This record gives sequence, C-alpha cells and structure tokens, in this order.
Amino acid sequence: MKNNLGVIGSGALARAVCWRLLECGHPVLVWGPDPNGVAECVRSGAATEATPAILASKAPVIIVAAEDGAESERWQLGDHGVVTGLAEGSVVVDMTTMSPSQSRRLAKSYEEVGGRFLDAPVSGGAPAARTGNLVMMIGGPESAFDSVLPVLQPLGRVIVRMGETGTGSTAKLCNQVMCFVSLCGVCEAFTLGAKAGIDLTKLFGIASSGAAQSWELDNMGPKILARDMAAGYPVSTSQQDLSLVLAAARELKVFLPASSLVHQLYHTVETEGLASGGSQALIRALEKMSGVEVRG
Repeated sequence: MKNNLGVIGSGALARAVCWRLLECGHPVLVWGPDPNGVAECVRSGAATEATPAILASKAPVIIVAAEDGAESERWQLGDHGVVTGLAEGSVVVDMTTMSPSQSRRLAKSYEEVGGRFLDAPVSGGAPAARTGNLVMMIGGPESAFDSVLPVLQPLGRVIVRMGETGTGSTAKLCNQVMCFVSLCGVCEAFTLGAKAGIDLTKLFGIASSGAAQSWELDNMGPKILARDMAAGYPVSTSQQDLSLVLAAARELKVFLPASSLVHQLYHTVETEGLASGGSQALIRALEKMSGVEVRG
C-alpha cells in the first residue's frame, strides 16, 4: 500500500498537483485555506485534514504550493503549521517561488525537528502539473531529493537538482529574469512597429520564424496583437517575482538594469488598474508612453 502524500494549498497549482498524484494512484491528504479549492480536491478523491500540522504527522512527503513566500511560511512555521507536526525523516517539497534566504530559513527549521526541506519552484503552472509537464528546479540535500524523486516524476518532464538549499529558488529567479526581459523585448518591438505603421501580423510571422523566436513571442505575441490582457500569469505575481529578483540582486551586489526597468514598467500597468491582468499587459505601459495602440 502506498504512503499518504500531503498537499498544502488550495490554489490552482496545488489542486493540479493533487489531481495528478491521485491519477497516478497515490492516496493524498490535503489542507488549504480555500474551502472551494479543498472541495475540488475531495471530489477528485483526496482526504482532508484540519490543520497543516495534523496532515504533516500522517504524510512522509508534503508538497507545499502557496501564492507567495509569506503565505508559505505562515502555513509551515505558524500556529499549527507543518513544522509542529512533522514526523522525523519526512520531506517537505515547496513549489512556491520565494527568496533563496527564505528557503534556507525554512530548511533550518525543519532540520531542528529531524525533517528535510527542498526548495522546488516550478515553471509551467497548473496546466503543466495536470499533464505531468512541470519543469522543476530543486535545491536541498541530495538524499532528500533522491527519496522524493519517484513522487515528483509523474508531475514533471524536467526535474533537476541544482545544488544545496536555496539553489532551486535562485534558478527560478534567473528563469523569471529571462522570461520578463524577453517579454519586454517583444512589447518594445511591437510598439516600434505599430508607431511606424507596419503590419504587426506580418512582423509576428517573420520574427517567430527567425532568430527572434522565443516562448514569450510565440505565446504572448498573439495575445498582445489580439489585445487580450486576461490573466494567464498575473501582473501582480510578476511584480512579486521581480521584487524577489531585485532583492537577491541587491544582496549579491549584481546589476540587473533590464529587470529593474521591467519592474518599473509594471508599476505603470498597475496604475492603469491591470494588476490582475496577464503579464502581457506590459504592452500597455509602452503604449501609454509612446502614444500608440498595438493591434494585429
């Protein structure tokens, strides 16, 4: 009989992880702050626990998926948190995007009670978790990584241990730098083309066929040209990520001018009331400053 697996969280990623683990035949215990999200997990076959601590006492592997680092830390170190109920030898896998220093702080708390912690942020979100296509960047003890790898393999198509605690979080922040700076390049190019009056649909076609091709162009380009600013990866979450990036840069004394610029551009988007829009809404800041509308 397979051991219980724990899922802490009730957002889109946590629900998708729960669903995928159940599909693969694992018994899953879930706790989350949103009753509707928890109910969805129960309908899929999960059992619930009243607190993170109780859940942690019954599951040797616990996956945490929170909205941000502050929420994750409350669930783990707060009253009735995971750390207060964790059985010795258990492993906590945290998929939340957080700072490397916070990852190390959480790891130390678990070491003190005989547990182990892996910072394991992901790329691909809930849709990738549902299909087993997450990209997982993991930091922490090699023995802990090896022990949970069979649990993680159904969730991810790429699972890489980057090194010791904090390296998974660092890798995720580097990933976000590349995504946001690339997206900014797409938005700048479309803004320039729109101001010059060229056909942006043709521009998209040639750019996506040559050296400028990128995930951001392929996926965000059509949304921008269709003026579809609906949330995929929200502006508010993008800003959280960029704040973590710039905090890490200050700590390491690294100069990241492009990331800083994108962070400021998103401030303009937020003032337009689009904090809940998708990351592609970055185009609105450039449109406002350039006096042009980008449309395919």
